[in-house]
Amino acid sequence: MKNLIISSTEEEAGKTTVGLGLALGDDRSLNYFKPFGDRPIYKKKRLIDYDAKLFKNVLSLDTGYEKFCIGFDHSKIKYAFDEDTIRDKIKERIDELSEGKEGLIIESGKHWGFGSSINLDPVSLSKMIETEVILVTSDSGTEILDKLTTAYNYFEKSGVDLRGVVLNRVESLEETEDFVVDDIEELGLDVLGIIPEINSLDLTRMSFINDMLFGKVVAGENGLNNIVENVYVGALSADELVRSPAFQEDRKLIVTGGDRTDVILASLGDGTSGLVLTNDIIPPSNIISKADRANIPLISVPIDTYEAAKRIERMDTITTIEDDFKIENIKEEVTPRLDMKI
Repeated sequence: MKNLIISSTEEEAGKTTVGLGLALGDDRSLNYFKPFGDRPIYKKKRLIDYDAKLFKNVLSLDTGYEKFCIGFDHSKIKYAFDEDTIRDKIKERIDELSEGKEGLIIESGKHWGFGSSINLDPVSLSKMIETEVILVTSDSGTEILDKLTTAYNYFEKSGVDLRGVVLNRVESLEETEDFVVDDIEELGLDVLGIIPEINSLDLTRMSFINDMLFGKVVAGENGLNNIVENVYVGALSADELVRSPAFQEDRKLIVTGGDRTDVILASLGDGTSGLVLTNDIIPPSNIISKADRANIPLISVPIDTYEAAKRIERMDTITTIEDDFKIENIKEEVTPRLDMKI
């Protein structure tokens, strides 16, 4: 049984993408473990992790959702488990997840320091189960070297086997290979993969935005799979809005007040993926009917327009089980560029 811990130098570096790329290129029976769930979603009166849901479905795992994560909150985990209990719990869970499997992908939290106060960072996990760690980084140039040097020194001082690094979202494969790889290898790190920017992985769906905003779908439920590429705040009048070049873009999400019936009606046409309606105001029934017919979701949220737009801007762009095009792109673009196995 082989285990591998995947960590990163910063948030949103692409740990899940790399882990899924490895899994899709491996014909062995694998399982997945994410001790510290950092992408929680509340479904059917329980918390699950988005990444765990993705691996469960892609790998056709029969593992229960409650087995993929130890917890989702620093304070609750710290209150429930001391260091010895954490260690026992991790080992027990790994034994469960390893049964009948040939490999286990263990994904750490947001970055290599995340979870260190409760012994769920990659260094602590590696020592508990004597497992190699790989790092994923997505910065460029000297920033890569700065972060990798700091991480490498810490891992080496801690006595942890850092197997290598995957460079993700690089702007130029050729320049990275010519000017960055040698410097990284001089640190003592093997470069295990170089992955270019894959624009499709930055797209998301209306269903994900609804989940992250804890919204209420008041119309257009059949369009929740609509893809969002551009976000537009509908603060102008309807006449000014339709003249805006940004409004002409396809796959757009409009964020506006639920009382802005002029803006909502102007937005219910081709090119609109959905609308987030703020201040907990639901538009009249004729607008709801029109959105239903057009399969354009109207999502009502209790926050104001500024706050909603800010939350959407800060949202992580992740791969969900509904994103079949992303999963296929990971298999085609990421898997062949990973020079490693679990």
